[in-house]
Amino acid sequence: MGFRHIACSLLMSAGLFAASGEGQAADCISGRVDYDKWGHQIAALSLVLDADARRVCGSLAIRVRARNDPRLNVNVFATYPEFDKPGDAAEKRYNDWIRGVVATMDFDRPITLSRDEKVEDVLVLASLYRSGRMISAAYDRWLCCGAHGISAGGSINIDVASGSLVSPQDLFSLPAVANQCWQQFAALPGPVDGHGALFKQDYPMDRRFADKDFEGDPGSPPAGGLLAPSVEKTVRLFNATLKRSSNWTFTDRGSVVGFGMLLGYVSAAFECTLDNAALKPMARPGVAVPP
Repeated sequence: MGFRHIACSLLMSAGLFAASGEGQAADCISGRVDYDKWGHQIAALSLVLDADARRVCGSLAIRVRARNDPRLNVNVFATYPEFDKPGDAAEKRYNDWIRGVVATMDFDRPITLSRDEKVEDVLVLASLYRSGRMISAAYDRWLCCGAHGISAGGSINIDVASGSLVSPQDLFSLPAVANQCWQQFAALPGPVDGHGALFKQDYPMDRRFADKDFEGDPGSPPAGGLLAPSVEKTVRLFNATLKRSSNWTFTDRGSVVGFGMLLGYVSAAFECTLDNAALKPMARPGVAVPP
């Protein structure tokens, strides 16, 4: 996975522009894989070309940071957009978020390595969506090397009107989303019996998800503690995952919800993909799709 996953996400983030129920919306960036003069994998971002989409996206500027290090076994690189002149609380919050992530990278601090060791830390903003209701952004990050490399990422969804985080349960029926995602995971192909079979074994569900499964704190026993332990584990997972705003990423085509490495290293991270056609019947009254 790693950087190949980053590249794939970038290539899927082509700038699109559409009208939604709350005005206009756009995917604001696109990207491609590139290489620096030492042959390190990096990425090149560009802003959407459509003039109407640019007006929706705002005063964005692409930033590139790279560690100035002649060693071929060191590659620290980040590229991401910022709002050049933040015009509201939402744009400022986005800037603070991505700057905070980039600040964790070793662009200037000393790095001591033996001849056989290497350091790779590549961060790329994979998507940036803007509408009249929200700013949604996600980054991919590849870190290497200990025993093996680590593919990581994060996202944020900001309410344009208030600058606060968007609550997924205010947008969609979480039981409906949970039913769709559980069925997606249960049907996954894979080695031998398929990853879907392994998922159903570890996260069984003997009925459809209901509103009661998303009441209260995700850490409290669901349904008054009346569920079988294996089903209770499944309900806890979907309750905690779907309620957390940072697990969601929105684009003009739909949404992706990240569930993490549910089967460890047996398979890749579990991501539930919901296109706009699937999201529309799940939307709360008055919520446009895409939001």
